[in-house]
Amino acid sequence: MAKARSSKSNVQQVLSNKGDAIDEGLEALEGVDQRPDVELTRDERIRLAAYAIAERRGFEPGSETEDWLEAEREVDAAR
Repeated sequence: MAKARSSKSNVQQVLSNKGDAIDEGLEALEGVDQRPDVELTRDERIRLAAYAIAERRGFEPGSETEDWLEAEREVDAAR
């Protein structure tokens, strides 16, 4: 049985082809709306807002309830 041989040039070719495929994939996605028009529920909007609030304060523990209540106020005020 013959051994499979891998040459350096084959490896380099595969790696360069991978880069081309990634570039082509990214180009194909340009201009495509990747988020469908979906209405978020109130709870989902609050969750996202609370996460953003926690992120702004560096995710320090101990203020989760306050983050949630502030997010509720923000979401309800935006309606």
